[in-house]
Amino acid sequence: MKISEVLADKKRRIVSVRPDKPVTALPAVFDDNTISSVLVIDVRGRLHGIVTDRLFLSAMAQQGTRFNTLTAVDIMHAPVPSCSPGDFVTDALRRMTDQRVRHLAVLDDGKLAGIVSIGDLVKARLTDFEIESRVLRDMALVQMAAR
Repeated sequence: MKISEVLADKKRRIVSVRPDKPVTALPAVFDDNTISSVLVIDVRGRLHGIVTDRLFLSAMAQQGTRFNTLTAVDIMHAPVPSCSPGDFVTDALRRMTDQRVRHLAVLDDGKLAGIVSIGDLVKARLTDFEIESRVLRDMALVQMAAR
């Protein structure tokens, strides 16, 4: 299965914040949208980075009282880990594992096409496994009936 198929099966809504968004406003963004990461995109639509719940907590722990003065651009990860719509799910999962990330921006010719989470990709793999299991079971039944 390819990433484009995963995107087709999920909502295309991309949650983002501006680079100057105060970090103190980020937990509400996460909670209101039931997400654990948010893309940082400027007014021109350029992708600058990604802020995750882990980055948020790390910045809070490291910055102390200075934390309240930070913005999304101060704590984001850049460049954003990414893949393309034509990549296979297994390759994207490998990239997530190698880079130790839970989200990949999907870039199509450099333009943001969506975002996939590890949950999206695991769901896709489970669907593949279920289909493969049914096919193998049907093949075994055909062979047993032919005897």
